[in-house]
Formats: sequence, C-alpha cells, structure tokens
Amino acid sequence: MSALFDQAVFLKFLAAVLAIFNPLYNIPIFLSMTRDCTPAERRRVAMIVMASVTVIALISVAIGEEVLAVFGIDVPSFRVAGGLIIFGIGMSMLNAQDRAPGDQAAVVDGHARKLNFAVVPLAIPLTIGPGTIAVTIVFSHQLSDGAELVTLGSAILIACFIVGLGLLFADSISRLVGETMINVLTRIMAILLVAVAVEMVLTGIFNAVDAHYPGLTGSVVN
Repeated sequence: MSALFDQAVFLKFLAAVLAIFNPLYNIPIFLSMTRDCTPAERRRVAMIVMASVTVIALISVAIGEEVLAVFGIDVPSFRVAGGLIIFGIGMSMLNAQDRAPGDQAAVVDGHARKLNFAVVPLAIPLTIGPGTIAVTIVFSHQLSDGAELVTLGSAILIACFIVGLGLLFADSISRLVGETMINVLTRIMAILLVAVAVEMVLTGIFNAVDAHYPGLTGSVVN
C-alpha cells in the first residue's frame, strides 16, 4: 500500500489545491449568486459545484498527462507554464483589494434566478481553473501509475469535500468569520500559492535544461 500512497506528495498537493480552491474566498460570491434561491436550491447548487469540481480534477489526474502528450507538450514545459499561471493567481489574490474583476462580473451575472451558474462560473473557473489542472498534472508526473490515482485522488476528494462543506454552511461561516478574516486568510493562501509557483518554475527550468543538455545542470551544481 505504501507504494501506492506517497504521504509527502499527498500533503503538499492537498495544501496547494486547498490554496487554489480557497473555499472561504468563494463564499461571498456563492452567497451573492444564490441570494434569491431557496435553502433547498442553495444546497443543490453547492452539491453541483462540489461534484463538478471533483469530476474535473479526477479527470486531470487520470488523463491529464496523456492529453499533454497528444499536443506534444512535455511535462517540464507545462510545469513552467503552470507555475507562471499559479504565480499570477497568487499575486492577484495577494494584491486584490476586493474580488477580482472577473469574479465581480460573475457575481453580477449570477443575480438571475437560474441554477446553471453552479457549473459555470461557480465550479469553472472560479473554483477550479487552469491553475488547479496544472498543479494536478505536474504532481501526477511525480508518481508511478496507480499511485497518482490513490495519492492525488484522495487529496482531491478531501479538498472537494471541504469546498462543499464551505458552500453548504456559507451563511454561518460568513457570519462567524467575517469579511476581514476571509481577506486575511486569502492573503495567507496567496503566499503559499506563490511559493508553490516559484518551486514549479524552478524545477521545470532545471528539468528542461537537463533534458535538452544532459550533464549541464550537474556540472553547474558541482
């Protein structure tokens, strides 16, 4: 079983995914978009969001690297690109005075009384987007076949469950935590994201150089 489950990768991936999902950050958006919904409809929206995010993330784990191969993209290049995307997300979260313009537009658009906003934009791209998919593919490349599904799949299920709980109890959490604390926690998660992004970019560059110029990185280190 230990060969199928990597605890270090699991914890690191779970922290990165939770930072990107940032369940508290989406609570004000969720409450605004469901302001005219009944409690039953709001619960339904929360469940649809959780299910959609889970399915998309698991698909990324299962076939994400194969999709890259179809387009002729190697993992080191994707690692650098993903790191840059996540760095942008982290800096946006870190510097934002309020919700990002795209998020605010989603709030305005969501005032209409319809539940199809559960998938777009609540699930995609506000909860899971390019950054999450990039992290998933990069981490899956570090694991052997089978281990990626057990290790990353477990982390995804836990992260999505936390997201679902956050939306199901959005009213209570919003009153308990408050907007100020949500902003503080968002900044903390942003710092974590930036750190993950820097590591992804540096590792991607190192691997790319090593793949195209074997021995060069070793000689530089020595």
